[in-house]
Amino acid sequence: MRFLYVYLLSLIPIILIFFLLKEKYYSKPLLKFSSLSFFGNKRSFRTKFLIIPEILILIGIFFIIAALARPQSSSKYETFQANGIDIMLVMDTSTSMEAVDPTVNISRIQNAKDRAKEFILKRVNDRMGIVVFSSLAFTQCPLTLDKDALVNFVDLINTRITKADGTAIGDALATAVNRLSKVESKSKIVVLLTDGANNRGEISPMTAAQLAKDNNIKVYTVGVGSERDYYEIEDLFWGKRKVQAQGNDLDENLLKEIAAKTDGEYFSAQTSKDLYKAFSGIDNLEKTTVEHTKSVNYNEQFMKFLFPGFWILIMGFLLKITILKRLP
Repeated sequence: MRFLYVYLLSLIPIILIFFLLKEKYYSKPLLKFSSLSFFGNKRSFRTKFLIIPEILILIGIFFIIAALARPQSSSKYETFQANGIDIMLVMDTSTSMEAVDPTVNISRIQNAKDRAKEFILKRVNDRMGIVVFSSLAFTQCPLTLDKDALVNFVDLINTRITKADGTAIGDALATAVNRLSKVESKSKIVVLLTDGANNRGEISPMTAAQLAKDNNIKVYTVGVGSERDYYEIEDLFWGKRKVQAQGNDLDENLLKEIAAKTDGEYFSAQTSKDLYKAFSGIDNLEKTTVEHTKSVNYNEQFMKFLFPGFWILIMGFLLKITILKRLP
């Protein structure tokens, strides 16, 4: 609540002081007596209640002054306008992604899924989609703002989803670029995650990278896994046992070239912790622009003061000239 003409409220203490001084000094005796004991000290009923209409008139005047000062209530409105980024997650589902990170005893693909879900839930204002690939590549989820749906699709990812093994990085990147090239957006990026080298597919990775560049699509590449990772296999005689991964097929040079070609960046993720840092790094590099505006509306509230003030004032005058005037 505010008063537009707040200076008018200064009349209230002035009138109050005038009223108090009036009550104290204005009423003077008409006749002088050496002693008032003859009249007694009892005050009449009328004398006792004569102050009531005066107080009502005073309160009514205060309310009317407050109404003239134009009281206003305020309503604040906040508007958010987000300029989101279109993002395609491209995830390797080849069988090598079943290798286990010994630092957390979780497979590469499960690590990737966990970090991807965290990344999705952080990007509230961004449309996202998912491409999965091994020797084949396909769009598992088109661009959407429905984060719950995206998380559900990530949960469905496994190394048998394409029913074919291999690593077609070029085809996967081209599929994601094709999706993004059909939408109008100021910012479009691809997050490509793999643990291998390109050994399948019809489109070379650098050709796909050139397509991304031509469409102003930035590609962030993430290379996962290390030589310390192991596989869990079922042995007919020994049961489940651990087998050390034989070398690492990851082609880091290729991933660096793809990122450099499209003004993106390459992240090495040998452990689960590194993978978390990679997604956090991409999240920090690609910030969504959010415009925040505030507006305030003021609503006139003078009737809340004028209406009761008017009737209180009328009541005071009526009491003064009717009931209390006739009382003894």
